Amino acid sequence: MKGRLQIVRRFGFAVPIFGFLVLWIMCGTVFAVEVANNQTAPLSGKILYVDTSERGKSYLATILPNGTGKNRLTPAYDNIVFPKYCEKSGWIGFTNQLPDMRSEVYLLNRDGSKVKKLLDGASLEAFSPDGKFILYTTCDKDAGLYAYSIASKNAVKFAVGHPVTAADWSPSGDWIVASALMEDGTNDLFLISTLAQGILRLTETPGVNESFPVFFRDGRTLAFITDRNGRSEIEYMNLDRKDSFRPLIVGLYPSISPDDGWVTYQIGEEIGVCAEVGLGKKVITAGRTPSWIK
Repeated sequence: MKGRLQIVRRFGFAVPIFGFLVLWIMCGTVFAVEVANNQTAPLSGKILYVDTSERGKSYLATILPNGTGKNRLTPAYDNIVFPKYCEKSGWIGFTNQLPDMRSEVYLLNRDGSKVKKLLDGASLEAFSPDGKFILYTTCDKDAGLYAYSIASKNAVKFAVGHPVTAADWSPSGDWIVASALMEDGTNDLFLISTLAQGILRLTETPGVNESFPVFFRDGRTLAFITDRNGRSEIEYMNLDRKDSFRPLIVGLYPSISPDDGWVTYQIGEEIGVCAEVGLGKKVITAGRTPSWIK
């Protein structure tokens, strides 16, 4: 990832035609080598997702990234969305949307044998890396972003200044990335310090949405959804250089594999998997909002 972004950033498109052809061949070679390495390595972990294979019902389930080994963790709920897994604590969190549009946040242990409701009127965004906090947004016009202590049941608000539509916690715990709704009705990305170092605006693109950001395991790269090319696609951003890479993946709600080599995403009402450069795409099951876990 880092090498590819450096190549794109260094040369861009302001080069002679001959230079561009050489660059294209160089980049193609890099992509081919990395994809070959990714696709010969075994896919690890599982994909946590919302199983919608039965009409009118939603289940929380896991599946192997090759499409086998499906395992339902819950009975049917009204409308489960955006499940998350905490590697430290083993808790799985999810939001359930009720028929009257109210939302509630639940915690579930890994094998599905214990479940408890944590919050009403909220939507789960992420766990802190140490498993002690969850990030949630309020389901009201303010759409505030909060960190909630599971032990003390106290919450602290982050002053983003705009309604937050999605957020994720960095693997180091030092940063939170969020997409927030701007005055023109589109989303931009913000980086929020959990160490009281302020808020950094990552994008400022009127008329273009950048939303639902998630961290790679390296903590320095983001995956998110953008519609800058007229359809919802996945894009990556290197946080050190603030440059981006477009892997040509049409879809929503990306989640990165434990080795940072693969991505799962929602396409239509199905779950897709491909190498993080965008090649080797395949659909593995019916469902939505996947999350790749160890």
